[in-house]
Amino acid sequence: MIKHSPLLLLLTCLIQLNLQAQSPWARPRSGAYAQLSWNFIPTYTTLFGVNGEDLNLEREVTERSLQCYAEYGLTEKTTLIVSAPLVMNQRGAPNPNGPSAMDGDAGRITGPGNTTLAVKHQFLKGKFALAGSFRMDFPVANKRYQPSTGLTTGYNALTLLPSVQVGMGLGKVYWFAYSGYGYRSNEYAHFINLGGELGVRLGKVWLAGFSETVYPLENGTRQLPEQSVLTGLYVNDQGWISLGLKAIWEIRPSFGINFSGAGAAWAQNVPKSPGVSLGAYFKWDGVSK
Repeated sequence: MIKHSPLLLLLTCLIQLNLQAQSPWARPRSGAYAQLSWNFIPTYTTLFGVNGEDLNLEREVTERSLQCYAEYGLTEKTTLIVSAPLVMNQRGAPNPNGPSAMDGDAGRITGPGNTTLAVKHQFLKGKFALAGSFRMDFPVANKRYQPSTGLTTGYNALTLLPSVQVGMGLGKVYWFAYSGYGYRSNEYAHFINLGGELGVRLGKVWLAGFSETVYPLENGTRQLPEQSVLTGLYVNDQGWISLGLKAIWEIRPSFGINFSGAGAAWAQNVPKSPGVSLGAYFKWDGVSK
């Protein structure tokens, strides 16, 4: 059962990049978009629990990542999407409110996260857009998991996410929405993915509000790690309902910067901690009919 929480949860890295890939508009043929973003979740010691309770961790955990994201127009209606993160996670000082017995070690890990490859095809163009996409997140190798600390850089699972996107561009205002079903291997639960965005242009700045739902179906058999190595990093049955804002400053037609953040109405098995994402992008239009 979904329970609401007044506490903030910023899942900026995951939400922002997923929303960007889930828009219904394809790149022009030979057009491209590239973004580099820095994502930071400050130190946390607590996770949202499944039934609304807090899960206190043994040690402090900090998450950072450098994310490369790119789109390329294969044809007028078909776009190739690639995303590759470099993840830097750390487990540090003991949590004063954690278990009295300290069995897990402190440490840090740096390495590639789950690389994403996706294809999007736009079926309808004009003011109303309709598209479909298929996304694959490739698993992180077992060697990226540290048994003594619980640290890892991604899911050790293949994720497949087919989805449908709709939207409209109305001059200086746009909106889009999407819906998909996520399959995740290696005994992880499948999930429903829903979301949308509404934005307006104010001069050279775009301001947008967005929402995303990741709802785990809890049909996997993978168990949470033992308390001694529980970090909240890429565990089973993670989910959230988010509300957020983002801003994009078009410094030039081909270059700009963006910032986003979100709050959670509900979440489970993810950190109770604020976070930020700041990115810079470059784009070129290619050929469009």
